[in-house]
Amino acid sequence: MNFYAATELEAEEKQVFRELLSENSVNSEDGKGIPVRFALCTPEEGKTQVKLTRDSGGFLIEYTDRRAFVRGTALLLRYSDAGEGFSVSEQPSFEILGPMLDCSRNAVMKPEKVKQLIRLSALSGMNAMMLYTEDTYEIPGHPYFGRLRGAYTQEELKALSLYAEKFGVELIPCIQMLAHLGAIFEWQPYRELRDWDDILNLADERSYELLDAMAKSVSETFRSRKINIGMDEAYMLGRGRYLEKMGYRKGSKIMMEHLGRVMEILRKYGLEPRMWSDMFFRMCTPDESYYNPQCTVTDEVRAAIPPEMTLVYWDYYGTERARYDYMMENHFKMSSHVAFAGGASCWYGMIPLNRFSLNSARAALESAKDNGMRELYITMWGDDGGTCSAFSALPTLVCYGEANWNGRTDDENLRAAMKAECGADFDAFLNFEELQNFACRTDFGFAPKNPSRYLLWQDPLQGKFDCHVPEDARERYTEAIFRLMEDRQKCHPKYGYLFDSFSALSDVLRDKADLGILIKNAYDGNHTEALLEIKDQLIPDIEKRVEALLKVLRTQWMTDNKPFGFDIQEIRFGGLLMRLREAKTQIGEYLEHKTDSIPELLVPRLPYDSIEGDDVTIQENSWRRMATSVVLCY
Repeated sequence: MNFYAATELEAEEKQVFRELLSENSVNSEDGKGIPVRFALCTPEEGKTQVKLTRDSGGFLIEYTDRRAFVRGTALLLRYSDAGEGFSVSEQPSFEILGPMLDCSRNAVMKPEKVKQLIRLSALSGMNAMMLYTEDTYEIPGHPYFGRLRGAYTQEELKALSLYAEKFGVELIPCIQMLAHLGAIFEWQPYRELRDWDDILNLADERSYELLDAMAKSVSETFRSRKINIGMDEAYMLGRGRYLEKMGYRKGSKIMMEHLGRVMEILRKYGLEPRMWSDMFFRMCTPDESYYNPQCTVTDEVRAAIPPEMTLVYWDYYGTERARYDYMMENHFKMSSHVAFAGGASCWYGMIPLNRFSLNSARAALESAKDNGMRELYITMWGDDGGTCSAFSALPTLVCYGEANWNGRTDDENLRAAMKAECGADFDAFLNFEELQNFACRTDFGFAPKNPSRYLLWQDPLQGKFDCHVPEDARERYTEAIFRLMEDRQKCHPKYGYLFDSFSALSDVLRDKADLGILIKNAYDGNHTEALLEIKDQLIPDIEKRVEALLKVLRTQWMTDNKPFGFDIQEIRFGGLLMRLREAKTQIGEYLEHKTDSIPELLVPRLPYDSIEGDDVTIQENSWRRMATSVVLCY
């Protein structure tokens, strides 16, 4: 079905309309298709509103601003089959809503793909997007800042900011001005600016010169005056070089002084700050933990928060509303300026935990609305390598968008919205998480477990996770291959590479998941024929599948991201292939009586983590811990 603008539009609006339709292969040519009229209206009480109607003359979109114009186009795609007399009106519940894209965990999304995510976010009901860049943005005069990391140039960010604005989306910088700056300490110009771990040395004035340069750079490239300055998880602040120079001081006191100086820099460049709230919130709990129910907000903490500051309460893990109510209530005791950040759980390896994210989102959204939250973000972190495509986590974005505009987060509504706005099948995307589901699980969709990741990376001889291999792993991964092939046909071809990656992963895991168990059982039972078959047939077959997985993962990476950072994936896969080769070698030497034993197989298999009830699956997200127990380096 095609549409054309029957109303004379400004050139920019016409371009936006056409790009939004073409995102789902819908054409817009003058005079061809169903006519769509547009009417810019005066908002009632200053609120954004949109209305779509169908009459004998086609469709009419009445809108109050660019945000409503885009939402009207989404409604047009959603109700394209509506007959005469149809009418639907909407207005957003939240003032600011959008995803936060992580561009700091190796995966730096290509500018053209950021533009695609902007379009999809806008169609899904968003009007903001944060780009999380620890060091992956250009600072003039700092050639080592973001070096070899795929950092965005100032020109790229200027173009993206302008492009987003056309679609009613405010592109907001999200940087770090205290901790999470470990990547810059790789380089000599910044090594002395390290306090401890990934934290800046606040006893060195050069740190503040760098912070000034950061603020200056983003103020020149982003059209938005909003900025998220990070300031989270600086647990060891003041314990390194700072301690050597200044002596011991309580971390909270150091941070308050630091925040004061950062605020001076931000005011200098006219920036409106946001920061993650955890460092403030921890000051209110007896054990300095984030989710402790024993929280007492003191006047001292309230006074320490600058009046211009918006605290961002982040919470990605709760599925019960009571937790969010409690945390939001206490945040509003600290400040009247509070935002909320939930999560699209795309940081547990290649597979997004879409069902878990939706259950978390529904609880959080109910609480956010009832507690008067006006500013919301959906974080899309890329922990430990950034192997999960942001586009595979679309169901959570759609959920937030629909909650914003019509308050409906039920599967039926999300199913229709995702098809219209993204050209994707809602259930097919939920099925991605089935790669983490097994008969033993009683918490599926309510706990962020990721067996597909540790079963991929664990060593074939060491058996580190052998106690956590579900009995039906082979059967489930085999089923997944066929399900993914079927689901691929239900979605727009632009998402095909996602299904290819998950199919290739399933193809590896159907035999690798229990490989360590098979080797151990054959060795313990002295089944030489079984060991020979494993060496000559099973492991070589797995090697070929691992190589095939790396190939399709490269396609996924190069489709979405700049090439920087993919070297880590190749290093990891190279290590896995070499360990598979080593397993063949050791088994061969043992069978040929060149060695008396295989030492790794003599070590008893123990649980990596506690096993509760019948569910053997766990969560582990560190490649280093999954791949080996030895010390990589000092």
